[in-house]
Amino acid sequence: MIFMRFPLPVLCRTALRMQGGEEKTVKHTLGQEHLDKNMLEQLTLRWEAWEAEATTTAKKIVRARLHLLFLLIRYGGLRLGEALGLNAREAIDTVTGMVHLPSPGGRDILLPLSCMKHIRRILSLPEAEDAAFLHFDQGFVRKKFYAVAQGLGLAPGMAGPRAIRYARGLELLRLHVPFNVVQAFLGQQKTAQVAEFLEFAGGEAKDIVRESASGRLPKEEEINSFIGIITSMETGMRAASIEVTTFSDLVITALCDMSRFMDMAPHLNQVVTVAIDPEHIVLSTEKETGSLQGPVKATVVSLHKDTVESFLTLELPDGTLVSAVLESAPLARLRLRQGSQVYMSFPARAVRIMTD
Repeated sequence: MIFMRFPLPVLCRTALRMQGGEEKTVKHTLGQEHLDKNMLEQLTLRWEAWEAEATTTAKKIVRARLHLLFLLIRYGGLRLGEALGLNAREAIDTVTGMVHLPSPGGRDILLPLSCMKHIRRILSLPEAEDAAFLHFDQGFVRKKFYAVAQGLGLAPGMAGPRAIRYARGLELLRLHVPFNVVQAFLGQQKTAQVAEFLEFAGGEAKDIVRESASGRLPKEEEINSFIGIITSMETGMRAASIEVTTFSDLVITALCDMSRFMDMAPHLNQVVTVAIDPEHIVLSTEKETGSLQGPVKATVVSLHKDTVESFLTLELPDGTLVSAVLESAPLARLRLRQGSQVYMSFPARAVRIMTD
C-alpha cells in the first residue's frame, strides 16, 4: 500500500504561549442531497440506538451484523460489496483497528478508535466465528440502511451505502487529508471512480481539492490562522522576533529571518495574520515545558490515521480550530481519540506571519 504525499502549504515561522440520547430529527437544507457533518454524526448515533432496540435474540444478532456493515462503510469507506465479502474475524484486527481488504482493490485501512468499541463487541459474539457473518443480500442491506435513516427524516438517497462511503471521503478532505490519501483510502483506482467521487454532492470534493491546490481553504475550514496585533518586536543578527496578541488573547511569538522581516517592514500595533504549520505541531497528554512554545490546552475534535500519518483537528479553549499532521507510530502511544484533552506546542519557526 503506497501513500503519496501532497505538499502542504508552506506556512512560515512561529511559536506560541497562552495567557491565561434523545433522538431528534436532522434538519437539512431544501434540495440538499448529501450528509453534512451533523447529519453523519446523528446517523451514526441512530444506528447505535437501532441495534440496541432489538427485542429478540435473533433480531439482536441481525442488527449487530448490519451495524458492523454500517461502521465499516461509515468509518472505513468500504464499498458495500467489499464489506459483504469480508470474513470479519479474519479481516479485522480488533487490537489495532486495521482492516485488510483482499484484491482486487486490496488495501489496509486503519479504523478510528471511536468505533472500535462497537466493532470489538460485535465481533465477540459467537456468531461472528462464521465466515459468512457479514454475508447478506445487497438489496436487503440497502433497504435496512434506508429504514434506519428514515427515522431521522433523511431521504433514502442521502443514507445509502454509497452516499455514506462518499460522505466519509468528504469528511476526510475537510480534515485536510491529502486527496491522494483519500483516493487510496476509498480504493479508487480507475479514472471513472475518481470522477464520480469528485462530482458527488454537487462537486464539493472537487471544490475542496481545487481550493487546497490554490492555497485557499473553504470559509468554514479556515483553521490554523489567527488575526492579531503586533505587541512587541526584537531584532537579532540573523532573525527577528515578533510578538502578536490575537483577538482571542493568544500570544504568538513569530520568528522570521531578517530578509523576510525587512520585506514586511512591520510596526507595533499593526494588524497581522499568523498561521501555524500543521506538520510542526507537537502534542502531549501532560503539560510540559521545554524548548517549544506553549503548551496550549486543546481538545481532539477529529482524528484520522493511516499506517504512516495521522491527521487531527484540535479545538482551542476559545473555539478556534487547529489542524495537525503527525507520525502515526509515535502518536499511537498517546492513545488519543475524539474528545481527548491534549497540550499543543510547536517551535518558533512553525508559523507564517502575513502583513497583508
